[in-house]
Amino acid sequence: MQLRVAKIPDVTALVALGQEFISEAPNYSSRKFDAKALQQNLESVVNDQGVIFVVEDGNRIAGGIVCLTTKDWFNDDVIAFEQVFYVSPEYRSTQASFLLIDAFIAWSKNMGASRIQCGTTTGINTRGCVRLYEHFGFKQYGTLLDMEL
Repeated sequence: MQLRVAKIPDVTALVALGQEFISEAPNYSSRKFDAKALQQNLESVVNDQGVIFVVEDGNRIAGGIVCLTTKDWFNDDVIAFEQVFYVSPEYRSTQASFLLIDAFIAWSKNMGASRIQCGTTTGINTRGCVRLYEHFGFKQYGTLLDMEL
C-alpha cells in the first residue's frame, strides 16, 4: 500500500471510485451522480485548490481523501477539512485509512490550519468512522442533520 498525491491523470480513476462510493452510501445512493461535475471538482482541487491523497495497491487506487482549507466564519484562522474520504470495502481492514488520515493531518499543519474539521454523512459504518477519527485525536461535537427537498 503506497500513499501519494493525486495528479490530473488520476481523475478518471477517482471519478470511478466516487461512483462506487455513491452507490454504496445509503445517504447518497438515491442522489443523482454527475461524473462530469465530479471530474471538474476533482480537477480544481488537484490544480491548487487543495490536495487529494490516494492510496494505491499496485496500480489500483484503493481510496482517497480530498483536503481543502477555508477561513473560520468569525476570524481569519485557517480551518482544514475533508470534502470526501473513501476507501473501497476490500481495503478497509488495511492501513489505507490510517495513511490517508495521517497525510491529511500533516498537510493541514503544513497549510497553517489552527484546526481540522471532518465528519461522516454517508451512512457507511458511521460508528467505525467516528472511532477511526477519534483514534487520531478528533473530538466529536454537535450533530449533522440532513433533509431532502
